[in-house]
Amino acid sequence: MATRAHDGPSIIPTRRAALLSGLAAAATPLWSPTVFAKAGGDRVLTLGGGVTEIVYALGCGDRVVGVDLTSTYPPAARGKPNVGYYRRLSAEGVLGLSPTTIVAAEGSGPKETMDVLAAASVRLVSLREIERPDDIVARIGAVAAALGEEERGRELADAVAADLATLAEDIARIENRRRALILLGPSSGGPLTAAGVRSTGALALELVGCDNAATAMTGWKALVDEAALAIDPDAVIVMATGAPVSVEAVSRHPALAQSSAVRDNRIVVADALGLVGFGPRVAHIARAVARQVYPEHTFRALPERPWTASQAASR
Repeated sequence: MATRAHDGPSIIPTRRAALLSGLAAAATPLWSPTVFAKAGGDRVLTLGGGVTEIVYALGCGDRVVGVDLTSTYPPAARGKPNVGYYRRLSAEGVLGLSPTTIVAAEGSGPKETMDVLAAASVRLVSLREIERPDDIVARIGAVAAALGEEERGRELADAVAADLATLAEDIARIENRRRALILLGPSSGGPLTAAGVRSTGALALELVGCDNAATAMTGWKALVDEAALAIDPDAVIVMATGAPVSVEAVSRHPALAQSSAVRDNRIVVADALGLVGFGPRVAHIARAVARQVYPEHTFRALPERPWTASQAASR
């Protein structure tokens, strides 16, 4: 049985109380009448690194029987059976782990595989795309409901909402916002990939407090030299992935070497999963990036959380 989680209202007011209220409300998704009760024998398979992080933060890591290639945090997830990249799944590989519940991030596929999974005797929960900051908290509620862990879900959602609210308040005090470019490393020696409008990278820039320097592009697109020269970003945020790009490589890139970002030494390497996976760590990772983009600005420390413990050294 396939189920799609729906988000609550999009409410990001400026006042802290209203922000927390709106985020908390968004954390309670609207579901079909079927109520999914947790069961001791539940076997959960997670698709999407951010989804996996939520499941572990809810204290349900012991129920996870498999993950996808992007599920690299927490470290315990790396020891689980891996079904490959969540956008190129094999139905046989997924069903071979005998899951009773599959929680899938948006974009999981291909469609043919998802159709097979939806028709199988396994509960498939497909999550909606993250488009706004309050969707991050809504996703926590959706995953918690899928696992029958609503109380833990509310606690986790409240904590993440509070962290996002604190960061948003500090970001709001920035007087001169910088234009930033988010880059992914090349695959198979290809060009760098930049985040344009309506992309996960664009939302990450919003959380970090930067204006997107690549507004002429939509989604994630290859960055040609001519476009990069025209952009001249104030900062470059490089996503640390399986195809990493070093600060030195960006500084020597023909189209970026003369940019304001290189000249002012504003090239930041960020945890890709933590920043654009939009899991429970996102406020902490975004704050770490913002501190490097705006070293002259004061950002309050966020509370240490059980699900961010191994990130302490980066802040």
